[in-house]
Amino acid sequence: MNKVSSNRFRQEIAGALAEAFPGITVYDEEIEQGLQTPYFKVQLLTTSQVQELDRRYHRTHTFDIGFFPEGPQYNEEAHATAEILYDALVAVEIDGELYRGLNMKHEVNDQTLHFFVDYNFWVWKPKPETPKMQTLEQEGFLNYG
Repeated sequence: MNKVSSNRFRQEIAGALAEAFPGITVYDEEIEQGLQTPYFKVQLLTTSQVQELDRRYHRTHTFDIGFFPEGPQYNEEAHATAEILYDALVAVEIDGELYRGLNMKHEVNDQTLHFFVDYNFWVWKPKPETPKMQTLEQEGFLNYG
């Protein structure tokens, strides 16, 4: 199967956020409460895989990028950050391959921006090893009767 994993996606998304927002901390693991704002939290919500043809599978990773703004203007800051995220997460590169971000949307709840993005790609399972025939012995008889 492909060498792309959920962890690689999380790492690359965290890297894209760090590049687009220098100086803002990005967490891609579980974090404690009460951290200093602003910060990002990258969370993998769901992963699904559907078999398409034979050994080909369609896999989807859905991420929620949480942004916790600071100050009384959190709503304005959250929406401005979302505008940047639409460009920053349009594609992530893993081992030279580009993976496009799809179904992007955002919402602001409880003073937190939630930015949702899907990354879809194909996965191929390797061909199963089947034993090859080594030798074949065949006997034949003629019946003249």
